[in-house]
Amino acid sequence: MRNDLALTELASASDVGRVRSDNQDLDLLAPPLIAVADGMGGHKGGATAARMAVDSLREVGTTTDPAALLTALKQANTAIVAAAVADPDLEGMGTTTTAGFVDAGVLYLVHVGDSRAYLVRDGRIVQVTDDHSIVAEMVRRGALSEADAEHHPARHVITRALGVDIDVEVDALRVDLEPGDVVLLCTDGLSGPVDDDEILAAIDGAGTLNEAAATLIALANNAGGPDNVTVVLARVDAVTREAAAAG
Repeated sequence: MRNDLALTELASASDVGRVRSDNQDLDLLAPPLIAVADGMGGHKGGATAARMAVDSLREVGTTTDPAALLTALKQANTAIVAAAVADPDLEGMGTTTTAGFVDAGVLYLVHVGDSRAYLVRDGRIVQVTDDHSIVAEMVRRGALSEADAEHHPARHVITRALGVDIDVEVDALRVDLEPGDVVLLCTDGLSGPVDDDEILAAIDGAGTLNEAAATLIALANNAGGPDNVTVVLARVDAVTREAAAAG
């Protein structure tokens, strides 16, 4: 672990896309915590579920205990299930959530659904999270090629989300970081229509992460904008001991 690594640049952007009439995505920039959520279950339900997930994560505050992330998603799941039972207008709501924070040179992540976390390093991009979807699981089993998965009719059918069942399985991951790494969290409005090489080129070719975020949104919309699209970008770099203590 590198204790001199910290978040040095953050950016986010979200857009309704070219097809949807409302945006049920949400992002969270609350250093050191970052997150994206993609709500589902109608206008009211999807937006409510995403908001409940983000609000639960916000309660983590500046805590850098990885268990706090897991607890936040478990609590959000319980609250979303209860709210859907109490209000018929919210029946069937749920949300994907991918969230994490950086502490002592390590990225700690929690993840449910098909929103993604990527790591960009030295001109390469790596998907850190596994999609919880029917098609992704078929690919992992070797029952479907990645090329065929891109056009499969069930590619957007997810197998896990907050609010679907009283018990939810949450992936928890850790990634050792290096100076200059960029972490991308995004909803499937980006990763669906835009391939990884285009995402990498947009990030590496931008002068700032704000510029990269705007370019990623434009790429998704230029590819048809089939869904809401939300991106969060975080750059990690070495800082002085004094700066780390101050911030």
